[in-house]
Amino acid sequence: MAAQTVVHKGRTLAWEGFCTGPELLSHAELDGLSRRLLGIDLAAAEVAAEKELRPSGVPRGAVPAIVLGTASTLKGCFEADVAKLARGASPDDFPAYSEARSVYLAAPGDLVVGRGEAWRQAVAASEAVPVEVDEPRYYYLTHALLTLAASEPSDRPAPPLALLIRQLRDVPATVVRLFAMDAEARLLLLWLKRAAGLDVLGVDANGPEVAEGWNRKTTLYPTPEAARTLGGPVSPGEPGALLDAEFALTPFHAEFGVVLPRLPGYSISRAGADEKSMSRQVREAAGLLVERYGLELGCFKPAEALTGDRIRTAVPLADADTLDALARQAMESEEDYVLEAHTHYLRHRVPGYEFILAPSVHVAAGGPAEGGTVQITRGSVWEGSVYVDEGTCARFGITPEQFRTAREGMAGLYEAFRGAGRDLGFVKGGVDFAIARLGGRFGSTPVVAMQDLNLSSNGAEYVRALLAEARERAGRRDGVYAATKVVRPAADTDLKRLEDGVQRRSSQGWARAITAVPGRWGLIGVASSCPREAAVEVLELEERLHREGMLRTSLRDESVLGEGEPIFPG
Repeated sequence: MAAQTVVHKGRTLAWEGFCTGPELLSHAELDGLSRRLLGIDLAAAEVAAEKELRPSGVPRGAVPAIVLGTASTLKGCFEADVAKLARGASPDDFPAYSEARSVYLAAPGDLVVGRGEAWRQAVAASEAVPVEVDEPRYYYLTHALLTLAASEPSDRPAPPLALLIRQLRDVPATVVRLFAMDAEARLLLLWLKRAAGLDVLGVDANGPEVAEGWNRKTTLYPTPEAARTLGGPVSPGEPGALLDAEFALTPFHAEFGVVLPRLPGYSISRAGADEKSMSRQVREAAGLLVERYGLELGCFKPAEALTGDRIRTAVPLADADTLDALARQAMESEEDYVLEAHTHYLRHRVPGYEFILAPSVHVAAGGPAEGGTVQITRGSVWEGSVYVDEGTCARFGITPEQFRTAREGMAGLYEAFRGAGRDLGFVKGGVDFAIARLGGRFGSTPVVAMQDLNLSSNGAEYVRALLAEARERAGRRDGVYAATKVVRPAADTDLKRLEDGVQRRSSQGWARAITAVPGRWGLIGVASSCPREAAVEVLELEERLHREGMLRTSLRDESVLGEGEPIFPG
């Protein structure tokens, strides 16, 4: 692509290292497109979407699908990439990776929409039908598709859109799979639905109230101001009772009346705050953690983090200067934050790597998914998943009771979104749980508590897809497990080269290369008869690929992660 730039806080930055351009559609432009394509403004389109777009969680292959693996504005992908450019770091290029890896979620015959060479190679290695969008100017795929929709007469849509409309018209049961239902996706899918003449379009994504209203950490934590309404001195007795009392003051409990297992902590609101009031909120939250729970350390994290870059662990709660610096961080990034207890994770070592015990449980295909995952992490960032169940979780140091507690917590969240005679359309997502010691009034007894919500498409979808493929190959469900690992390909390692490298393995298990964006991100996976073996083998495979020059890094070559590292939900 021709040399391009992007402006960030008054600085002009070179737009380098991307497969797509930096152009975005503004809110005003989206409103204009809504009026042109639908005859209504964006606000009316949001109302129409609630009636015409139905959250539909269906298993892969159960019905035909259109896979639209676009990055989402809900996760601030563009802002995160630009922030990396501003720091002089290599960008992640979320669109290229999201579009390429989503191909693996397509069943044979499904239509997959995307751009770029990494996506083309992923489609060529699959049995899906490609729908290529030759519009690289826009960062978000939805922006490119909306621009195409407006560029041609309604009776002669651009070729990619004509293919999608024909599929929906010919097979009305087709479901659209996408990362999240943001405003751009709503507008695009409404137009496609109406162009195909459908009354309702099934979408494998959460309803907007779940995706936008509850997919943030602050919904599970009271503000310091609200927490103070408990009044009077707080008993230093059982901290669990205090946690429940504080949870009753959270937005989630106010809406659903459900108590979920969580860590001690408080939400910090950026809206309308100046630096003085932000510092006051952070100091008040820290004071409550000390006063009520006897804690010395906290963890400061964005409410809607895309990566773990801005998470600060081991925050000394009595250090006013540190707390004020965190308040300035929140002011600069213009985000809500939470200050929660610092977690001393329980750990489990395998050869060459040590897991922190932060299992994830999931909703998939419209209901609670079987089993769960333990997560491979690099610092604060998710880098892979290992599928486990109640019968095998102990192989990672997780007791069956702890595993059941996590699954029961997810069940409580799922039922909350379906209670009181309403269904908010929670069809996919994951929750990370900490199995950790907190210290203070909790002593040395481990807790099992929700730590992060990821109520959208997530990395565990890929280990579950790999598991399904491995079971099909094995001809059985029992005794089959899988692990995935994010890798960082070298500049000349495309999917074809990565596939060649993965196939040259000597272990008895089965492995595959799922996707590769050269110089950026990739994903590999291993299946085995034991989850621990799958985890060890996928880490060994990454290490071997690194030694052979196909990857830029290998996790087994690095030091064991430091205690208490947070994770980005996969």
